[in-house]
Amino acid sequence: MRINGNTYSAEVTSDSQLKTYAVSIPAIQAASMKGKAFAWNAVSADVAALATALAVRNDSTTESLVIDKIYVYSDVATAVDVHLITASYTSAGTAVTGVCLNKETPTVASATAHANETGNTQGNIIITLHTPELTTSAEALAYDFNGAVILGQGQAIGIDIVADSAAFECTIVGYYI
Repeated sequence: MRINGNTYSAEVTSDSQLKTYAVSIPAIQAASMKGKAFAWNAVSADVAALATALAVRNDSTTESLVIDKIYVYSDVATAVDVHLITASYTSAGTAVTGVCLNKETPTVASATAHANETGNTQGNIIITLHTPELTTSAEALAYDFNGAVILGQGQAIGIDIVADSAAFECTIVGYYI
């Protein structure tokens, strides 16, 4: 067969069908190879009940931010509300920098993120998770959105801890498309 003037050989079945092979990689890996995958991590010593432990807003004017996974730990048994922030807000709290997952091609996330975020109003809850905390268990929650949450310009996701927590950790992993 000829492609762009070059001649290549290919396997063909007895029915004259071309045999092809494909290599498939997860979307987050493809984005990471371009320096477009990030993790935002918040650790707070004391998060008040119903507080937004971590909020991430997409500030890109050209790309959507796809939320792939979240990880949450709390030192108390609690519900954890993951919500899409529906009203514009001035983000406040402890600034969190998105860490590029590709250290060979490090880029800066076009996002605003804050831990113990106080500027937003809880939006549409998309999932409520419950921690497995019983007493001193160190189990964390992990939830895989499989890229289903897509944030356009100015749109944000927040993770609220319902109970008063003395120790909390939260990570949001996402990538730009």
